[in-house]
Amino acid sequence: MSIAYIQLSYRQVIDHSAAGSFEKNVFNDSYCEFLLQAQRYNKDNQFASFHEMTGHDPKANSLHYKVGFAIGLYVQELGGYTPGLCDTQQVINIPFAEHQFAIIASDVHDKRQHVVAITYTTGPIAFVGTAGDCLILSPDDPAALTPGSRMRTFLLKMQPGLTISGYLPGEALPAAFQVPAFQTHTFTT
Repeated sequence: MSIAYIQLSYRQVIDHSAAGSFEKNVFNDSYCEFLLQAQRYNKDNQFASFHEMTGHDPKANSLHYKVGFAIGLYVQELGGYTPGLCDTQQVINIPFAEHQFAIIASDVHDKRQHVVAITYTTGPIAFVGTAGDCLILSPDDPAALTPGSRMRTFLLKMQPGLTISGYLPGEALPAAFQVPAFQTHTFTT
């Protein structure tokens, strides 16, 4: 059986309706940092929105990067696991290798207009196939399996915000890649 490797990207959009503590902290701190950093591109207070600032001065696009520093500790507290992205049994958390912060919209006068996104991208994951609207993935490194051993698999449902952002065919994973460590949890209701 030929195994391919994929990378997944999951985009989490956060706005004023944020419910969890992570989302609320990201929303509030990124807005405060936006207000602080935007002063450089809005010295005469002639612009209200992020889009007006970037339309007037393309260097204002650096606000994505600059404001992103304000949420770094919150992302670090995730322990490398993508919030809200689990297998179909809610047991396996999907790890991410990197994240990218972006401002979708914001307004210096109206905090409710502040909308940001964090895109989490995994390392290579063994892709076995599909079953309906689910990806069949494995937390195992197929190259490390011994002959006759069983590969563990799990299902990940395709959903809004989730995409396959990279594909590497074949069984040999280049040495530069590391198969991510998966974490399992038992959830109680």
